[in-house]
Amino acid sequence: MNQKWHNIRRVMIIAVAFVALFELGAVIKRMPLKILLAIFAEIPIGLLIGIFVIGILTASVGVSYNWAYKRLLTPTDSKHYWLSSWVVNAFDNAFGVADFVVTWLQDRLFDDNRTERSATLHRGWWLSTSGLAVVSLLSLIATGIYWSHTAVVNYAPWLVVAVALPFIGLIVSRFRHRDSLPFSASDYARIFAASLATWVANTAGFLLIGALFQMPIAIWSVMPLFIAARTFGIVTLVPGGWGTFDIFAFIGLQTLGMDPAVIFLWILFYRVAYTIVPFIIAVIIAATRALRETNHKFRGVPSVIVRSMLQKAVTVLLYFSGITLIIAGALPGTLQSFHLLQHLSPWTSGFLLQVPNIFIGFMLIIAGRGIANKVSRAYWPTLILLAISFGYVAVSHEHMQPLVLLGALFIGTLFIKPTLTRVQFIYSWENRLVDGVIYGGLFIAYLTIGVANLPAVSHRFHVRTSGFFLVPSLHWWLIGFIAIAIVSLGVLGFIAYMQGRTQLLGEALDEERVNQVLARGDNHYTNLIFLGDKRLFYYRPDQSETDTVAIQFRLVNNKAAVMSDPFGDSADFQAALAAFISEADRLGYTPIFYEVSEKIAMMVHEFGYNFMKLGEEAWVDTPSFKTAGKKFANIRSEINQATAAGFTYEVLQPPFSDALLQELRQISDEWLHGREEKGYSLGFFDNHYLQRGGIGVLKAPDGHIVAFATLVTSETENQMTVDLMRFTSESPNGTMDVLFVKTFEYARDAGYNTFNLGMSPLSNVGLHEQSFIRERVANLIYQFGSKIYSFEGLRHYKHKFASDWQPYYIGYSNHSNIAFVMIALLLIDNPGVDLD
Repeated sequence: MNQKWHNIRRVMIIAVAFVALFELGAVIKRMPLKILLAIFAEIPIGLLIGIFVIGILTASVGVSYNWAYKRLLTPTDSKHYWLSSWVVNAFDNAFGVADFVVTWLQDRLFDDNRTERSATLHRGWWLSTSGLAVVSLLSLIATGIYWSHTAVVNYAPWLVVAVALPFIGLIVSRFRHRDSLPFSASDYARIFAASLATWVANTAGFLLIGALFQMPIAIWSVMPLFIAARTFGIVTLVPGGWGTFDIFAFIGLQTLGMDPAVIFLWILFYRVAYTIVPFIIAVIIAATRALRETNHKFRGVPSVIVRSMLQKAVTVLLYFSGITLIIAGALPGTLQSFHLLQHLSPWTSGFLLQVPNIFIGFMLIIAGRGIANKVSRAYWPTLILLAISFGYVAVSHEHMQPLVLLGALFIGTLFIKPTLTRVQFIYSWENRLVDGVIYGGLFIAYLTIGVANLPAVSHRFHVRTSGFFLVPSLHWWLIGFIAIAIVSLGVLGFIAYMQGRTQLLGEALDEERVNQVLARGDNHYTNLIFLGDKRLFYYRPDQSETDTVAIQFRLVNNKAAVMSDPFGDSADFQAALAAFISEADRLGYTPIFYEVSEKIAMMVHEFGYNFMKLGEEAWVDTPSFKTAGKKFANIRSEINQATAAGFTYEVLQPPFSDALLQELRQISDEWLHGREEKGYSLGFFDNHYLQRGGIGVLKAPDGHIVAFATLVTSETENQMTVDLMRFTSESPNGTMDVLFVKTFEYARDAGYNTFNLGMSPLSNVGLHEQSFIRERVANLIYQFGSKIYSFEGLRHYKHKFASDWQPYYIGYSNHSNIAFVMIALLLIDNPGVDLD
């Protein structure tokens, strides 16, 4: 039975609301729009502000109910109780349905037993009609005394209904809300006082708005009509009385002899000031709190995502706005072809608009680049530029669309400041390519239009100077060309400002400091630090006075190319990588991790980096290595021949004399044969560098050296490897095999368990169909790129010695293009190039 009654009630509410809103729509259609606009245009700004202040203040009085309930119930959030109460009250004013909506909303403000809490609030709502009853009774008495012979008396029955509401509530509460908490006399008094204050404020607000408009009617005579209209809105159970209250008040004021247009504005401003504006504010407050709570619940991730998306949207719109303004100023003919552009940036051929269009357009594009790169120095210039653009468009253009776009851009830019974390702008090759295509495309199009409009060209080739090729005159085009040249200087200035004073990531080589970190742990690439062609980033844990980890890298453009794994205390590697990536990002650099182990590749992947297999390193197990067997027959023969010819192998230890280094230099120069030394991931001949470790030499029978190999050791990995291996034409056949085998034996005797033969690039990369496309391409290069580099040959040579293969990887940012990453790595191989 209860469910059936609820269904009937829902149908009735929907039907009444539909009829009321339909009638309201009909009234609005009959309103003379020109007269309304004329009246509205004459309203002073101060009067409008006064109306909205009255509406918000009178709407806020309803919070007094919660002052009464706070004595009965326990608030869930005492700190924000009054703000939450104000939000609930604003929602109830907008969409309240008798005691349903307000009690449901207020139910969330308190912590007490669910049944008692709900019953108490429902009972409280019925008691809250007591204030309406008092105001209605006073209106009824005033009607009988002052307006008994006027149309006001027609609303007396609805005033009687309002007087009866609290008595109906007593009966309803007795049977339906028995679980309510007991109300004391003071509780009744508080609810009555709150109700009376609310209804007096509500009525006074409506009458004050009418008084401010200086309505041609006795304001007090409207009070019974207003109370009757509000009662009608409550009884019909339409949410917020929308339609029912408005139609009742509109018809009632008409019967009192008022003009429909004036009545419409009175009711409209009351609704906007008392209901709509507070509701919008309440929605903003509620949404802000909900988002803040959600953001806190999910540890700040939602705010990061939203700001990131907003930052990308602002970037796109800055580019779009800039390109549109440039087209408007430099390529006006395109506006005839694109309807959208006509509205967003209408063209005018005047010089005073042509130059600003071009200037602002180019500056917006470079501002978009600064925002895209998250440069903090781009924030205020972008806001200033958008403000200037808004003013310029408002003055020079008649359409609203560009103003809306620039206004939205300005507001969006205000909210993205926390995302602009980089202290300097570094113009990466990828960004230069994108912007170069845009600038170049616009410039070529502009030149094309100019050439096409030359009389000799247009007459000879019958070019139609309309549409895309339309320009007002060649003089106009020449002015634009000069403007573009001048604007380029402004763009360069903006870029220079965003770049600021260049701050390099990391520090130059300090051997003493590096050696302290190496004492904690090294690897077979740490010797490359002492080439002097790299910078160092040191990690020092909180509350520690010593460095525990260091990372070696070289700067090229906006990339910090890290050479192999970090070194030092392995327990701090992840924290060190996090600090390094964070500091690099702050300075505008993007790390590349080159030739890193699988462990480090997985670590940087957690920071959002892609990775790709570079190849494999060949490792020799020195304790088990032997040259016996058919596999090493050729190598045994080469060693025996060299020994028989009087060649001997010896490992020399530093310090080395200048005479010895000069002898090795001559061997190195002959081996290079005019080729340039490499660097970064490979050693190069440097006297200081060679003093770092032992050198294995192959001596001729007369004692002079014909070949050498610099030895590198890693105590942490218990491993030895060769860096430089060079020989002369006097060396015996199979010199490399002889040097390697002799060095294996030396490493074994010295206690090193493995010997590292170095990287075999692209080895075992992209073997499977499911591999990444870039790895599949690398596999094709490995198989068929022998004319460029003998990838398979190198793998085959090392395979005869190797007992194990260890994979190594390259890790690069999602924001980096792999092609530009590879270009950077190719460039930094040359130690003579200054890439900082």
